[in-house]
Formats: sequence, structure tokens, C-alpha cells
Amino acid sequence: MRRFVSLRTVILLALLFAVLGMGRDTQAQSASKDRAVSQDIKLKNGITLNYVVQGAPKGPVVVLLHGAGDSWHSYERVLPLLPASYRVYAVTLRGHGLSDHPDTGYSRADFAEDILDFIEQLKLEHVTLVGHSLGSLVAQKVAEQDPGHLDRLVLIGSGPGTRKAGSSEQTVTSPFATLKDPVPYTFARDFQASTIYRPVPAWFFETMVGESQRVPAATWHGIGSNLSSSSSVDDLKKIKVPTLLCWGDHDSIFHRDDQQVLLDTIPHATLKVYPGTGHALHWEEPEHFTRDLLMFIRGGVKKS
Repeated sequence: MRRFVSLRTVILLALLFAVLGMGRDTQAQSASKDRAVSQDIKLKNGITLNYVVQGAPKGPVVVLLHGAGDSWHSYERVLPLLPASYRVYAVTLRGHGLSDHPDTGYSRADFAEDILDFIEQLKLEHVTLVGHSLGSLVAQKVAEQDPGHLDRLVLIGSGPGTRKAGSSEQTVTSPFATLKDPVPYTFARDFQASTIYRPVPAWFFETMVGESQRVPAATWHGIGSNLSSSSSVDDLKKIKVPTLLCWGDHDSIFHRDDQQVLLDTIPHATLKVYPGTGHALHWEEPEHFTRDLLMFIRGGVKKS
């Protein structure tokens, strides 16, 4: 992966950032743990998903989906910033974290089936569905099939997800096929470092490295072979809800032309560019992202 050459610099800057911002970020981390409650749900297909929930039971609903190798912890810097008046669910996808780890079933359709059942079982309505990376591709599929539960869609570090030889997406996922259990720390560390451009707090970075190590090799294999789809990009035209695309201009996986494909294909899409940020922009700029998310839910966000 092309950003591994700067790994030492990334980690050193992350440590410096952590020291300088330790007080504020530690308070945010503590607030997140105090407010978010861990729950499990058994789906109709027998899979059990872990998720955390916070906020007013009758508040506006936000459902958060993470990227490959992550878990609900991907939003640990965002959750404390969301108002207590919102009902927020951060879901851990199958094969990740404390959710079930089946040996197979890692296509976008499999993940989407889980999330649609999750939404229906909990009887969620007027949902703002947010997805990052893999989670954004799952969110696309959910929105394409949604029978009317969604009001809005937010895609972070996303792309059309179609098979394209030699793409950065393919370069990133190609090492997944050779992984064996237990997943090495060095792989998990390097993978997570490749997704960021700006440093993040050390405690958060190590949390995400640990979550990547928790993911079994079979899950990595399944994601690597199924992340890109052979389906037509025209399926994105089925998305009927307003859609916000959040993209860091130093994203090493999805590029500006990928955003243009999404803009040209999703009927009601708006692009918000985050200067000087990478693929995991909600890790690097949680306050900025949360402001834009809330503004979008409340009625709009300015185009970049």
C-alpha cells in the first residue's frame, strides 16, 4: 500500500497529537463510554450483531456503519459529539468486533441484508444511514433496496465499488487473500495507517489496530474477494433519498473521479470535500464531520 513508507512519521505524529490533545480527547472518550450502551441483536438469518446505542429513544435516528477491519469503535470520536436528543446506533458488521464471525457471507448483499433486518427488527423510521468505506458500499446497497425506512444517506470515503483492474481499491485489498490467523499486528497497524493522512490520537489508533486484529482471516478473505461488485453502476440510480458524499482530498483508496461517478449517478447527491484529510476523515476531523452531518440532517450542507 502506497502510504506505508510514511508509517513511522504517522505514528510519531499521532503520539505528539495525543500528548497535546490528551485532555479533551480523553474526556470525549469517557463521555462516549458513559452514553453508549452495548447491545446484541439476533437476525432472521441466525447472525448476531453487536451494536452500541445512545440518545433519546424518540429522537431522530442515525445508523452508523464502519469500514473493513473496524467495528463500532470507528465512530468513537464522533459519538460524544452527537446531541443526546438523537437516537444513534453504531453497528458492528458481521465478521467484525463482537458480532458473529461466519466463515462465509461477505458480499455487499450479505451485509446489506443484515442491516435491512436490523432496521426492520428495531422498527426504525426516518433513518439517516451513514457508512464509511466498506460500510458506505453496504449503505449504498441498503439504500437501493430500502422499502421506505431511510430519509437520508451519508457516504464517507466512498466510491462506485465496481471492479476496475489496477485500482487503488484493488491494491489495498490484494494482501487480504494471504492473511492467516492470528492476524499479525504489523498488518493491522499498516492497514489502519494507510487510511489516514492526518495523525489521530494514539489511544484511538491502537484501538482500531486491535479491532483489525480481532477480525479473522476468513473475514478478510471474504471482503477482499467481494468488496468490488460486478453489478452495474446504474444500480446507484435506485437511491432516492438525499445523499451527502464526504471525501478527503488525500484519500488513498477512492479518488476525485470516483466521487464524480457517484455525483453523476445518485439522483440527489451533494459532495463535501475535506481538505488535507485521508480516507478516514471522521477519525481525523470528527468535529468537522459531525457539524456537516447534523447540518445535513437539519436541512442542508454547502457543496464544495
